[in-house]
Amino acid sequence: MAARIRRPTGFTLVVLLVVIAIIGVLVALLLPAVQAAREAARRTHCKNNFKQLALAIHNYHDTFLYLPPGYISSNPGVSTNSTWCRTGGVQGAPFTVLILPYSEQATMHSRFDFNVVFQDVSNQMAAANGAVVVPLKMYQCPSDIRFVKNKQLNSYFGVQGGGSAPDCGNSSCSPANERGMYVTGMLFGGSKLGFRNATDGSANVFLLGESRYGNAAWAASAKQDGCAYTRNLAGAQDAINLHKNQGIHDTRGFSSHHPGGAGFAMLDGSVHFVSQNIDLSMYRQLAQRDDGLPSGGFQQ
Repeated sequence: MAARIRRPTGFTLVVLLVVIAIIGVLVALLLPAVQAAREAARRTHCKNNFKQLALAIHNYHDTFLYLPPGYISSNPGVSTNSTWCRTGGVQGAPFTVLILPYSEQATMHSRFDFNVVFQDVSNQMAAANGAVVVPLKMYQCPSDIRFVKNKQLNSYFGVQGGGSAPDCGNSSCSPANERGMYVTGMLFGGSKLGFRNATDGSANVFLLGESRYGNAAWAASAKQDGCAYTRNLAGAQDAINLHKNQGIHDTRGFSSHHPGGAGFAMLDGSVHFVSQNIDLSMYRQLAQRDDGLPSGGFQQ
């Protein structure tokens, strides 16, 4: 009986190519789902940061019976003076530093020197305080890609107010009027407002909003001069995510690296993701504490 010829087993080139193609299709189908799941987790983390910061601000209010000022200023903002932000004064600690003891960061708070300014003419923090600024996770949105290069930044800005134009803007910067300051919200230069001042209702007023525009440390304050500039504060003038990159428009709007919008904490402590397609007028109204206009139905 003749011996049977054994043929080698294995994949042919055609079969191998088909398998690779199938694997490629499966990866293409699964990758968006994986990315969506990761972004959902990052948004949840971001929401928890908002809640932590809002709770710290509430605890500050419980202690002093007013919210922390957007930043301490010897020349606080007033609605009847459109030049207050350009007339100097001493700018001290911002709200991001003032709430540290109320967010389990009392040790960090004790490292700061509150007898010196928190900024100088070079747009950086004074050396006495700049040296103690270290990254804090509660100020870092996990979707914010800026932290790859600079971990001392801040994703969560106080809401100064809002409107079609700033309440006080720069006059000598180039281009003019790219930066602005507002006094119609809850956190602005020298503000000392309480919940009672939000006559629109605490659930209808922005307290904090996301920003991917800023390029100063989380502990930096403002400067009030001809080229007035706030750090860690912004107003609702430009639409959400209108600008793509960091720039001098960071005082005029909010933004995020989340697709489709940005997160906001309301004065009552609730957190919402607000679509970048929100009606611009409503968006500006939500940044104001007492405009008396209806603002329901914005939540996502």
